[in-house]
Amino acid sequence: MPAKSGKSKKRGTSRTAKSGRSSSQFIAGTVSKKRSSQTKKKKTAKRDTPEWLHWLATACIVLLVLAGAWLFFLSPYIYRWRPCFAEKEYGVCLPSGYLYYGIDISHHQGDIDWERLSLSSESKEYPLKFVIMKATEGGTFKDPNFDSNMAAARRSGFVCGAYHYYNPSTSPSRQSDFFIRNVSLQPGDLAPVVDVETVPENKTEMARELLSFLSALESHYGVKPVIYASARFRRTYLDSPVFEKYPFWIAHYYVDEPDTEYDWSFWQFSDRARVDGIGGFTDFDVFRGTAADFESLRKK
Repeated sequence: MPAKSGKSKKRGTSRTAKSGRSSSQFIAGTVSKKRSSQTKKKKTAKRDTPEWLHWLATACIVLLVLAGAWLFFLSPYIYRWRPCFAEKEYGVCLPSGYLYYGIDISHHQGDIDWERLSLSSESKEYPLKFVIMKATEGGTFKDPNFDSNMAAARRSGFVCGAYHYYNPSTSPSRQSDFFIRNVSLQPGDLAPVVDVETVPENKTEMARELLSFLSALESHYGVKPVIYASARFRRTYLDSPVFEKYPFWIAHYYVDEPDTEYDWSFWQFSDRARVDGIGGFTDFDVFRGTAADFESLRKK
């Protein structure tokens, strides 16, 4: 009897285990079916999106990509491909109606053959009148080619100018002192130029400090400095009326004229000019005004 009782217990335990497994399998199967049903519902829901909506979204993305490509990569160069209906010289289409043309240079142009440049310019219908060269940047950097470029340009008979690349992070007094120590302008040279391109952290503070820099240069050289800036930078950061008393040199490429509502004296209209004596491209500029206007911008 005890043995039979033991066997009975084992059989009972076995049946219970089988029953438990069956229940687990049933539950697992039910969960699996539910998941399968949910997956099918999701797939069905995805299929419910209209096909035309997919095409519309794709078309919008393509249009955005094309618009971005046009705005940032193609539109600036369309001007180059247009036929030149004015005079073409130095590899660029020259804006018409201007009295004086010139270039601006730095050490990036390398060693310049000034004799070749001068002879080539004299043979052109539109000879170069002025050359503006980089002198300093911030409070520590001096262009390594400045002294030699300035001396050679003067010997070649060009009206010479020097520019300083302004750094809003460096004190204006340190920058003006550094420029004055390194640039000795002679009578007949163009007014000193300050190149303002770096976006400031504080627009108001930059305007105040830039005015201090300009005042120091005007006091030392006896002529109002020229401010160089792009059309956009002028409009965004130098729109204060306090700057209107200074002559401006506006940089704006591949347009018929600078897109600015402000007055300007110089226009840097191309960065792709080819000038004999200079390897590679260089910037090209025009002066707007009369001969008397030009003379007023030269150191006495």
